[in-house]
Amino acid sequence: MPVSFEDATGPIDVTLKNDMMFHLVMARSPKALKGLVCALKGLDPKTVKDVILTNPVDYSMYATKEIILDVKVSLNNNEIIDIELQMYVKGSWKLRTLLYLCRCFDSIGEGDDYSKLKPATFIAIMNDPLFPEYPEFYSHYELLNTKNFHSYSSFMKLNVLYLNKTDIATKEDIDNDLVYWAEIFKATTWEELKKICLKNDTFKEVAQVMYKSNVQSQEKTIMEAHEKYMLDKRTLEHELQESKEELALLADEKAALTAENSTLAAENSTLAAENSTLSIEVSSLTTSNAKLLALLKQNGVSEEQIKAYLNK
Repeated sequence: MPVSFEDATGPIDVTLKNDMMFHLVMARSPKALKGLVCALKGLDPKTVKDVILTNPVDYSMYATKEIILDVKVSLNNNEIIDIELQMYVKGSWKLRTLLYLCRCFDSIGEGDDYSKLKPATFIAIMNDPLFPEYPEFYSHYELLNTKNFHSYSSFMKLNVLYLNKTDIATKEDIDNDLVYWAEIFKATTWEELKKICLKNDTFKEVAQVMYKSNVQSQEKTIMEAHEKYMLDKRTLEHELQESKEELALLADEKAALTAENSTLAAENSTLAAENSTLSIEVSSLTTSNAKLLALLKQNGVSEEQIKAYLNK
C-alpha cells in the first residue's frame, strides 16, 4: 500500500466534502487550517499570527449520530470564525446560519463590558447557490442600511462559498486561492487531487491527511458510517416530506370531492323540489280537467265530441 497520496490512484473513498473528514483535516493540519482561513478572509498568511481551532472533536463518538461538525476558529485572538460544510440544504438553513452567527458573536460573559466583543464571521461552504437568481462564487453579507447601503457594523458577517460556481470566480477569489480550495473539496480521485496539490505545500498537507485517514481502517469506517447515517437520515426526511405532500394532495382531492358532492346534493335537492312542484301542478291540472269534462257532459257534450275536437 502506498505511504503517500502522491502514489495513490483511483477514487477517493472519503472526500473533503465529508464533514467529518473536513473537520479532521483542519484539526490535524494547522497549515491547512491557516491556509483555508486566510483564503476565505482574503488575508496574507504572513500577517496572521495564529489560527486556533476552538472545538476539537472525538470523532469516534459520532459515527451514528447527528453532529454539526463546524470548524470554529480564533483568528489572532481577536476574531471568531465559524466554518460549516453544508452539502444538503434544508428549508430552515438560512435561519440556522443567522443563529450560528449570533452565537459566534455572543462571546462575552454576563456582566462583561461590550467592548470585549470580537468580530464574528460565519462561513458556509455549499454546492449550489441559495439564491439562483443572483449567482456568485463567494458571497459576502453584513448589516447594511437598506436605503443608502451604509454599513451598520462590520462586526457580524456571513459569507457563502459555492463550490459549483468556480466558473464565475472573481480575480480576487482566484488570487486568494479559493478556486483551488473549491477544486480540492470537489476532487473525487487521487489523480485529480494530485494535479491541484503537488504545487503547494499547504495543499499537499491537506491531501496527505486525507490519504492517511482513508487508509486507516478505523477512521475510515467511522467516517463512512457517519456519512451513511446522515444519508439515511436525509433519505428518510425526503420520504417523509414526499409522504406529507402526497397526504396534502389527497386531502385537497378529498376536499374537492366533498365540495362536488355537496354541489350535487344541492342540485338533487333543487330537482326534488322542482319535481314536487310539478307533481302538484299535474295533480291540479288533472282535477281541473276532470271538473271541465264533467261540466261539458252536463251541457250535452259527449266524450267522443270532445276527443274529435281535440284531434282537429
